Amino acid sequence: MPASRLASASAPAEAERLQILLHATLPGSRPESIRGLTASARVRRPRAGERIWQQGEPIPISLLVEGFAAFRRTTVDGQQLIPVVVLPGELYGLIGLAGSLASADFTALTDCVVVTWRGATVRELAAADAGLALDVIDRLASLVTVMTERVDGFLHQDARRRVLRVLARHRELFFADPPILTRAQLPALVGTSREMTSRVLRSLERDGTVARIGRTRLQLLDPTALDTDRHERPELLPDL
Repeated sequence: MPASRLASASAPAEAERLQILLHATLPGSRPESIRGLTASARVRRPRAGERIWQQGEPIPISLLVEGFAAFRRTTVDGQQLIPVVVLPGELYGLIGLAGSLASADFTALTDCVVVTWRGATVRELAAADAGLALDVIDRLASLVTVMTERVDGFLHQDARRRVLRVLARHRELFFADPPILTRAQLPALVGTSREMTSRVLRSLERDGTVARIGRTRLQLLDPTALDTDRHERPELLPDL
């Protein structure tokens, strides 16, 4: 679906809503920078399953306004991975300021509203606004910290622990009615094979933690089993 300019294609109320969201997301930015971002924003309304951008394309700075999306990546051996699920109000793609190309597809899980900017546009605004530049640096620094913790988790946690962490992190999405994330997507989120993930789920069923419903759904039977990772933090995107 083609992008449109917010100022010309949307009602003033939508522009005001975006400014409020930008103030919350980039609190150190000057008002004129927020106005510049609002004026230069491109709005897309992808449907569920539609790619917002593709691997190998220039990365736009992207703010998810409504809906849920995910990054999907295929490894050299053909394994499908979902490195992260993107929630409403989250800003990603900041390495697009350096003209980087996407290392993964960005795909809508539900119908979405996404606002994007060219990396060069945000870079120009940040060069003139130290507050905006620091907001970008803070965001990147926090994601680098999360990246280190996530790598440690992959190196030192077994499959069961990783499944529990993913279910805990995305509890509201797996166990919603209807669910946003399904059982079929769990191996890609965990980073294990379907066989290994199924083995873990069978073990969790025997323990009374979850139940498999139909072909795709999961039911949470023991919420306390997902509360062991109280230090959980958001996941890292492949494209910061």
